[in-house]
Amino acid sequence: MVALPMAVFSWWTYLQAPSRLAELKRVEGVSVWQEPLGNRIIDQASIREIVRTPPNWQQAQWTPVDLPNFIELRHSVELPPESPKLRAWFRIPIPVDAEGSRSNGRQGLLGFRVQGGAWSVWADGKLIQANLSDWRIQWNVPLRITVPLGAREVFLAVPYAEPLGYSVGSIFVGPMDVIDSAWQERNVLYLDLPRFMSVMALLLMVVSLHLAWSRPKDRMFALLGFNALIWSITCLQFSFDVTGLDSLWVWFGSAMDSSINWMVILGFIFAFELESLRVPRLTAAMLLYAVVGTLVTLPIWNWQKSALIAQQYGNIGVMVLGLVVLGWHVIRRPRREGVVIFLALSTHLGLGAHTLLNLTNQTNPDSFYSFSIGVVALYFAFMYAVGRRTVAALNSTERHEGELKNRLAEQEIRLSEQHVRLQQLEVARRLNTQRDNIMQDLHDRLGSNLTSALLQARKGVLSPEETVLLLQDLADELRHVGESASQEQRSLNELLAELRQRVQNRLAHGGIYLVWDVTPALGLQLNAQAAQHVLAMLSEAIANVIKHAEANQIRLEAKRTGGEIAITITDNGNGFDAESVEPGRGLPGMRHRAVALGGALQMGTAGLRGTAWRLTLPESESESESESESESRP
Repeated sequence: MVALPMAVFSWWTYLQAPSRLAELKRVEGVSVWQEPLGNRIIDQASIREIVRTPPNWQQAQWTPVDLPNFIELRHSVELPPESPKLRAWFRIPIPVDAEGSRSNGRQGLLGFRVQGGAWSVWADGKLIQANLSDWRIQWNVPLRITVPLGAREVFLAVPYAEPLGYSVGSIFVGPMDVIDSAWQERNVLYLDLPRFMSVMALLLMVVSLHLAWSRPKDRMFALLGFNALIWSITCLQFSFDVTGLDSLWVWFGSAMDSSINWMVILGFIFAFELESLRVPRLTAAMLLYAVVGTLVTLPIWNWQKSALIAQQYGNIGVMVLGLVVLGWHVIRRPRREGVVIFLALSTHLGLGAHTLLNLTNQTNPDSFYSFSIGVVALYFAFMYAVGRRTVAALNSTERHEGELKNRLAEQEIRLSEQHVRLQQLEVARRLNTQRDNIMQDLHDRLGSNLTSALLQARKGVLSPEETVLLLQDLADELRHVGESASQEQRSLNELLAELRQRVQNRLAHGGIYLVWDVTPALGLQLNAQAAQHVLAMLSEAIANVIKHAEANQIRLEAKRTGGEIAITITDNGNGFDAESVEPGRGLPGMRHRAVALGGALQMGTAGLRGTAWRLTLPESESESESESESESRP
């Protein structure tokens, strides 16, 4: 988003600016002389002597040539340190009509390219300018020379090793201010574009490796980061100057040559990964080629050879093979990203081959090295492919999120329906529980009282006044059944006193004497539900005595023993055999209530005389009672 508008604007500005090159005049009528220098080594120390040493002009043998002038570099050349060295002298005439120009008559020369050792310029037998500060990078820096006033010819000297050759591009003459403008214009493509790509590639590397660190399972970002690193390193050779550090220059040149190998391999590996193209054997062979190529060209072997062309031809062969595989995949499964990557790699192959021909003096040296434009094409193609993939991933995520939202909405509707159904079931369960509780209460309390009243009525022992009192007791009992659930906590003593008041008259009418033996301060507090359970159990036990025992005495005891409170009801009636009693609602209901209270209910008989009912309760209300109460409340 940032690089593309900047690049388009910069390029448009560059094209709109008027070229000053048209105001210059091409130099013609140039002559060349090859001066032998012996077998000396050309390095930073010796180049100063070579540049400053004037030739023996009397031995000069001039041969007319046309510019550009160059000697091609062979595919692989022997390059021992003692190889023959020469110095190519170019005699450049200064046209007469170039005098009197602007900038106070200062004239200059502009050359597209000088490749070889450090060049020097002589006039009137004197050294007027030399390139000793950045001659290692002069192959990519246009030549700019100030011509002395009044000079009619200048001499350009270029030392070189005979096996490597040299190249001198076209030279133009004109006013110095125009020369400066044209030189800067040329450097936009020569130096500024590679520097721009190095910086942009480094920024891309930082972002990509950060994403790779955050998403280690996605290899695409790591491959993009390594590609960007190699792009940045490769573009350094067009602008980074290591003049003055001969040992570093050797390693720097080796690193630049190897970076081309890795750029080719990593570019295709990224393309294969992006297209989900699984070619493990080809990928392994490419990686092996890059590793072997890097190791073989290391300076530590001291091969004393220059195999630049052979090495780059290997890269071209690998690129052709990779393009064939990728192209066949794109034809079978065409996708926009794959097509763009294929076209970018193909463009890079063509521009790389053009740069190789230019660098090895096999084509016109006037043209600039287009390798950087190939890197720009790769940069934008890779960014476009990553952007497309990212957008596709976001769209897929949004679709998946939409599907999840729809599923969630459906689940919410189902859960809501199930919740309503569960509420209905819970209401039905609570109603059933309440119905069972009411039925049990009616049986244990009101039912027992009705039974005793019915027996007394059948015996004919009730007078009309007693009948009225008995019916009043039954009405009071019915009212207490309805009100017991709303009462708050009550003490056990208060509860037993209420029971005595309710049953004493009925027992007296039935001829049953009540013996009351209750500890005055039992200290047990019961909530409404627990109190209802205790009253119902005791009422059921007394009703059973009235109905079945034919007793004339009932004894009720309530005492605290061993951390528990024991309530015992005994009679002197007939007793019963517990195993022969048929189960009904009374006994199971009493046991259920005892468990709900956290206590225990025991009943038994001593022979065939009398029955004993024993209810034990903990001194504090049990958790089971609290849970039972909470479950039974609507």
